Amino acid sequence: MTKTVLLIHSKYPLGTNAGDKIRTLNMAVSLKRLGYNVIFLGFYTRRIGNKRKELSGFPEGIKPHFFYTLPNRLHLHRLAAWYRAAVTKRICQKYSVDFIQAETTSAATCAKFVPSIPLVVDFHADFVPEIEMGGYAKYLVRYAAEENRFALARAAATITVSENLRNNLAAYAQSIIPNYILPCNISTEPFASLIPDTRQALRKRYGLEGKTVLCYSGGLHIWQCIAETIDTVIRLRKRNPDYFFCLYTNDDITPYKKQLQQLDGAYMVKSLKQSEMPAYLSMTDAGFVLRANSLVNINASPTKTAEYLAAGMMLIGTTYAGDAPQMIKESGCGITVTGPQLSDAEIGELDNALARFMENRHENAAKARNYVFEYRTWESNERKLAEIYQRIV
Repeated sequence: MTKTVLLIHSKYPLGTNAGDKIRTLNMAVSLKRLGYNVIFLGFYTRRIGNKRKELSGFPEGIKPHFFYTLPNRLHLHRLAAWYRAAVTKRICQKYSVDFIQAETTSAATCAKFVPSIPLVVDFHADFVPEIEMGGYAKYLVRYAAEENRFALARAAATITVSENLRNNLAAYAQSIIPNYILPCNISTEPFASLIPDTRQALRKRYGLEGKTVLCYSGGLHIWQCIAETIDTVIRLRKRNPDYFFCLYTNDDITPYKKQLQQLDGAYMVKSLKQSEMPAYLSMTDAGFVLRANSLVNINASPTKTAEYLAAGMMLIGTTYAGDAPQMIKESGCGITVTGPQLSDAEIGELDNALARFMENRHENAAKARNYVFEYRTWESNERKLAEIYQRIV
């Protein structure tokens, strides 16, 4: 008899392609491929106008349910959690759910009213330092720590995106349950089908032939060091005016407009669909993952690092950019700087590293792609996911 897994996301970003959403949908598709009946339960607090579009584009064979939930602000967090747990219990009864997988720790509390159903918690991050960095109220920081402790106590197995995250979660509770590390790897197909003609056609369209194109792709959160990234490009262009910058984001760039203007028109800002991302990344030559020294960054496994390499790009990361330094070392296609504010010496080293990469662009791109397809694909995560559920049974 086919077992049923209820996959839950408690703050689902309707209408966006955020990294946690991509990871969640990859989990759903993998569980379906592994032979499970997958029910998806997503709670959202805004963008209700995107709900219909989200439903129409949901992965085939997975039954989605979306419910509005109260936000955590205004001291509504406990009421909101109670409501989500009540809805979860009703869904579990309706579909005779055998397992629950919580995507992020805040989704783990959704399983509070169904204690007999085994729970797998996928820790995308530790939200405590993220909330602290965002300057949110102290009660939300305390509640995030409480959610961590509940998730570690309730789970039959845990998943973390990195070894660093697993180690740092020990500050909340010493857990003896099995933990599996599933980094934010890429799905092979969109990148494996890239052809050189795609890169050449896009570079011709945007007048980038002969340029070294630098890129940042993703959100513009405070911990993503966007100002420092743009500053690095400005300083590189003083050494070599052939540098060009692509900023791929769906977020508001208003806070960075004045700084971008210092690039004298040598930049492009573009909002992309997820399906467009591989081609537009392949148009560029190097990608930034600059991060400061904080637990938010140390714990991370940014999806963009594997995406950059899969598109044949050189990776530019800092010491604290999650697993980026490890990927740079293993692939041999990038440079790790202290940053995120680079010294003059580091700017020189980066300029030289970029020049070396571009001298043998074709061979270096192939090396980057080969590394990702061997070690950093979602398919390898899927094999680990199968093991998790086999052991729970």
